[in-house]
Amino acid sequence: MGMENDAMLSYLENNDRFADLFNQFFFSGRQVVMSRELQEASEIYVPHPGRGGGQRVRDIKRRLESGACLKILAVEAQNDISYIMPWRIMDYDCREYERQIRRIQGANRSAEKQGEKEVFRNAGERLGRFRREDRIAPVYTICLYHGEEKWDGPRNLKDMVDFTAGNAGSGRLEWERCFTDYPMRLICANETMDCSGFRTSLGTVFALLPFRRDRAGLREVLNGNPAYTKLDQETAETVSALMGIKNFMKRKEEFREGDRYNMCQAIREMIEEGERKGENRSRKDGLRIFIQSNRDDGVAEEAIAAKLQKYYALKKEEAWKLLK
Repeated sequence: MGMENDAMLSYLENNDRFADLFNQFFFSGRQVVMSRELQEASEIYVPHPGRGGGQRVRDIKRRLESGACLKILAVEAQNDISYIMPWRIMDYDCREYERQIRRIQGANRSAEKQGEKEVFRNAGERLGRFRREDRIAPVYTICLYHGEEKWDGPRNLKDMVDFTAGNAGSGRLEWERCFTDYPMRLICANETMDCSGFRTSLGTVFALLPFRRDRAGLREVLNGNPAYTKLDQETAETVSALMGIKNFMKRKEEFREGDRYNMCQAIREMIEEGERKGENRSRKDGLRIFIQSNRDDGVAEEAIAAKLQKYYALKKEEAWKLLK
């Protein structure tokens, strides 16, 4: 799954942040999902094809019990693009509905065996062991993509389907129109978004992710938000994992100020290190091209070494080392 995915999932295990995610992307920041109403939910085990009977499990799943209403909320986190993700989401959701139906059928079957009253009123109810008034709880699944590459995978089941085989022109369009699609609620954390609706530190994490390859944009985010100078430990460690700040865990005491962590300093050091490496790579590339160009022109090695010393201010030993 990868360190980045583990870090994101661990961070979202907190009910306040889990609720914040749904409130932001389902309700534009309105406080509809209350963290106090979230409860742990049993996992759904799904056979994993092609892995010797292994299993796949929901990343995070919660029961939202608000009054008499029950809803199932789930998050599937992705650090890599999956080209079967809409099907996977549909499969997870369908298996959750199946689990609920099986439970209701079992309760109805038990009540029928006890014989206290007539459970099923007609053949249809008896056949499915499911009564007309029986209901299942709705399932809401978010696919949270937090990788760096632009998501170019399918966003719904229709994107995975080939409607062209044997159907030309209007025939293709008619079959496509009649198709029952299954949409996927996809959040791409590498795309800029309005984070003002977040009520937890999740917003500070999401604000950074689109700028992992944009140093100027990253500096602008850091300069515009003093919150990054005083992050709690869990948020700081999550940011370090998702932003690729190497050795933060070993050096984190250097960035600690009381019980908070100055991630501005840590991220700026990461940017400066990247710039130094970029400069070194550019210099090495320039030297390599200069040497090869002179060799192609038939310049003697002694003469190339002399040019390296003159134009690149290299010592004699350094120049000859490059020519080996």
